[in-house]
Amino acid sequence: MRRITLLTTFILTMTHGLADTHARTRKPRPRQIGYSVTLGGNTFRIWGAGRTGIMPKGVSVSPDGKRIYVTNFGRKHRHNLDVYDAKTFKALRQVSFPGNTIESVISADSKTLYVSNFYGSKIQALDTQTFKPRWSTKTGHFPKMMALSADGKQLFVSSWESATVSRLNAATGKIEATTKVGRHPRGLSLSPDGKILYVAICGGRHVYLLDAARMKIIHKIRTGNLPRHTALTRDGKRLYVSIIGGSMLQVIDTAKRKVIKTVWVSKGPRTIALSTDERFVYVAGFASHALTIVDAKTFKKKILRLDIVKASGVAVHPKTGFIYVTGWCTKDLWAIERIKPGGKARPLGTRFRRGRVYRDPKIAYRLDCPLPRDMYRRPR
Repeated sequence: MRRITLLTTFILTMTHGLADTHARTRKPRPRQIGYSVTLGGNTFRIWGAGRTGIMPKGVSVSPDGKRIYVTNFGRKHRHNLDVYDAKTFKALRQVSFPGNTIESVISADSKTLYVSNFYGSKIQALDTQTFKPRWSTKTGHFPKMMALSADGKQLFVSSWESATVSRLNAATGKIEATTKVGRHPRGLSLSPDGKILYVAICGGRHVYLLDAARMKIIHKIRTGNLPRHTALTRDGKRLYVSIIGGSMLQVIDTAKRKVIKTVWVSKGPRTIALSTDERFVYVAGFASHALTIVDAKTFKKKILRLDIVKASGVAVHPKTGFIYVTGWCTKDLWAIERIKPGGKARPLGTRFRRGRVYRDPKIAYRLDCPLPRDMYRRPR
């Protein structure tokens, strides 16, 4: 009898061990942490995720690589900004101030965070230690994107409703010049020499070129319908533009001043970002809840679907190459690890436990977010 009991115990132990090994080696399901796609010899793996405030619009990483900032749009006067430790992906602070934040950009020394604020149509410069404003300036109505000059002295701002672009003194916030452009200006990129400002006109089919010193339109490049966001290579030779109409990424040769390539990406392309070596272009898919990864050499692509509703902001860590994506309707921030050929993957981050989603109903309905009870009723 004792021999049978020992045998049974041995079999159960071995069975449990095999099941445990299988669980550890099981391939992660799509959208889940650990799932990956491969492109150009590189692997892109969903590394981890964390909670944010309501309706996280944009994400940016400090140039020193220490902090991640997420701008939250969904609640007025409260929890406007999330601050994370970029090394541990731990939430460090929730910052609240009057208004609703939209986008952010950080000074080269990582000491000042510039944010666009919907209420009051303001641009604010925040001290990254105290998060108190250094200055606050009213610009055109509904300021959206910002771009800093290479020397950090000038800040350019596109204002969605007033169809204007302004140049501010980055140290004082004083408006130096404002010019009228096309309907719904959004994405901004400044040439490396600081002479040309590229402006995506989201209410039309063009990218405008402005003389940054005179703030005058000098050229218009024809694009697809509804160009939204821009990203310029460090040498200034290529400008990437996300096109909402038709769901495209277009490549502009800045010397020829024309579109030279079109890549169809996942539905509803929004924010775009370049990898640290500029080998890949990352495109947030708002309507597809995904990240499209485009190889800038071959123009091949892969779609990495994420467990979010409405991918919105995208940013890249300047040192590790990690990619960060915000979920507009599900109040979350996702981290994707890029593993280069021969590189070693890091231990996976914390698995995400999503809590209840709260938001201001008036804002939510206007900005195309479903009710919480319908949040996950979508094809997977």
